[in-house]
Amino acid sequence: MSSMLVTFFVLCLCGFAAMYLCLGQLVRQYEQTLQIKNFMSPLIYILLFYSIGTVGIYLSLSHNDFVEPLTLTRVILPIGLAGLIYLASIFSSEAIFNVILGGAMVALVIVQPIGQGSPIPLWPTWSIQLGAIVMGFIFCRFYKIMSSTVQAFIVPLLMILLGISILSALGAAPLFSALSAAVLIGILGAYLSINYYGIKIDLDEGACVVIAFLVYSLMLLQIGEFSFISCLTFSAVFWAELIAALWYKYVVTHAGNLMENSNYYIAATKYYFHAMTINVFKICAITLFLGWFQLFSMNSYSLPLVTLLLVLWLNHSFGRTDGNEPKKLRDINRAFIEDVKQNIKEAKDALNVSKKDD
Repeated sequence: MSSMLVTFFVLCLCGFAAMYLCLGQLVRQYEQTLQIKNFMSPLIYILLFYSIGTVGIYLSLSHNDFVEPLTLTRVILPIGLAGLIYLASIFSSEAIFNVILGGAMVALVIVQPIGQGSPIPLWPTWSIQLGAIVMGFIFCRFYKIMSSTVQAFIVPLLMILLGISILSALGAAPLFSALSAAVLIGILGAYLSINYYGIKIDLDEGACVVIAFLVYSLMLLQIGEFSFISCLTFSAVFWAELIAALWYKYVVTHAGNLMENSNYYIAATKYYFHAMTINVFKICAITLFLGWFQLFSMNSYSLPLVTLLLVLWLNHSFGRTDGNEPKKLRDINRAFIEDVKQNIKEAKDALNVSKKDD
């Protein structure tokens, strides 16, 4: 265990140092010329350092702790698909990009053996694969809604990766997953630190999709290792934000894009960067705690659902309440219920108006 922790922190440090030095140099060059060139895209270096790290880890380990055998194809394929997705985001139309992303997700899921480590043993394999494909496509395609601030975008990803690492420390996930997560934690941590008080070189939409794809690929490594549902529980912050954004966009405001209707976007207009980081971290920490309990749950549904409902409430409390309001639990709960009632009333009124018009 001690050697694993040392290796984990060394890989985090290496990923951080490589990305920090490289991106720092690019930022200084940009500040001198005020011109963004193709080689300045942070994603190029994220993919490069992550590729070196994961392949090196694969060649260095024995992988005896995998329930389903880890092959070189399962290690290299996500990296190749990530590069393909990014090229598609640059050179293709949105429709073609969605098709390529969907195809990449199908390929990524199909190569993952499920076997006895199935997350839902009573379901047929094809239904689990279909569910993983659909959830993966939604996660990657719409993770952009988290980019209201770099804190809201990066911190939940870091916590998912940390959750996978904790599962490994508990013996519920393979060591390869934890060490690969360590490399990505360092890389994304460096990006966060450089852009903490303001974006220096931004991630475009394709880059956001690819980063989410890399994280989801590590989650998928657990689909045959008994711990995939825990990984989904770690990602509850995103699913809660997506549900809230859809609700406000299509039921309440009928305006703006999904990101502008998310709770974290509203929170970003009221809180400083440090407050954003701390609050998002605290909410994500709850998902890690509940994801750990999911390992011992009797079914695959209860705790993920409870986690989602809890995070929906916490995100709403953080984003939609006034920054000057008292933060007592009773007050937050009362305000939340009143707001839900008001939203339902507005939805009913809008529906009645629509029927009268017809």
